[in-house]
Amino acid sequence: MTAYTDSLGFNKGTAAYPAINPVSKFEVVLDFAAIAAARAAVGAAALAATDTLQVIPLPAGSTVLAVGAETTKAEGATATIDVGDTTSATTYLSNFNANSVNKAAATVAAPIYYGSGDNLLVTMDQNSIDTAVVRIWAIVADCN
Repeated sequence: MTAYTDSLGFNKGTAAYPAINPVSKFEVVLDFAAIAAARAAVGAAALAATDTLQVIPLPAGSTVLAVGAETTKAEGATATIDVGDTTSATTYLSNFNANSVNKAAATVAAPIYYGSGDNLLVTMDQNSIDTAVVRIWAIVADCN
C-alpha cells in the first residue's frame, strides 16, 4: 500500500473556506484514465490495489457533515473504492462501485470533528482502476 499525496491527473484544490460561508461543499473529480496518463508521463508509479490518494484536504477545526461519491463513467470491470480518512479507510464509504454509473451518499450519523486537520482518502480496492470517473464530495463546516 502506498499513500500518494500528489495530485497527478486531478485537482484536489485547497481546503479554504469562502469568507462568508461557514459551511462549504468541496469536491474532486477522479478521472482514473487521466490520472494513469499523468502518472505515466512523469514516470510515477501506477496506482495499485490498496494504494490511497489524498483527495480533499480537511483543515484543522473543521467538521465533516456528509461525504458522497458518484460514478459518472463506469470502469468496465470490477472496481470498488473506499473513502475514509487517516483513522480508517472506510470512515465514509466502503466498496463503492466504480463500475456502475450511480450515486451514493454516506450521511455521517454523527458529524466528525478534525481538530488538527486531515484528508479525505480514496483507497483502490482493485489494482487496475484506469477508466472510471468518480466524483467525491464533502460537506464541511468551519468551526474556527
